[in-house]
Amino acid sequence: MPSYGCQLQLIGNQPGGAKQIMASMKRGVGYCKNTQCEDYAKGVFLLNHGDSFYCPRCRHQGEVEKERGFYTGDSDIFKEVRVEYNFDPTNTLYREIAIVRDESLWGRHNVYTLQSPLIKTEKRALKVAEAILANLNRYRGLLNDDEIPRTTEIIISFDDPFDVFQEKLHQLGKEWAASGLREMPR
Repeated sequence: MPSYGCQLQLIGNQPGGAKQIMASMKRGVGYCKNTQCEDYAKGVFLLNHGDSFYCPRCRHQGEVEKERGFYTGDSDIFKEVRVEYNFDPTNTLYREIAIVRDESLWGRHNVYTLQSPLIKTEKRALKVAEAILANLNRYRGLLNDDEIPRTTEIIISFDDPFDVFQEKLHQLGKEWAASGLREMPR
């Protein structure tokens, strides 16, 4: 399964029942819009970026295309993921869409859409869509606005009852042990 970003979110309840989300990662691509520049329409990867981008070569202000996700529907079950990819900065549109659908689910369910200027090929788009669909139902009710479910993300709530919190940490420990990350190279 592809690694599609890594973050740890700590979710705590605020007065009035609102959820506070800590540690978030925003990715995007900055494009030069100066047609006289050698880097015109060439992408520059941006991590935790703002809304403005200046071309490193010509210093003109360019455009930022943010990676974002959204969903339609009102159930907690996701049946389909669409990944819009192969972004064209000169026409500001995504040229292609990859769709992964769980045909075992009947009826109407949510559809999640990811728009990513970072994905260029159908093969990568399908892998990302498959990974997102496999993990979406873990997030029931936790997706806000344009959040993108990360396949390596672990969500821990310190407001959970102790036994639930303990079980989540135990599961995390099992996944960590199985990953081989604690083994030292010989």
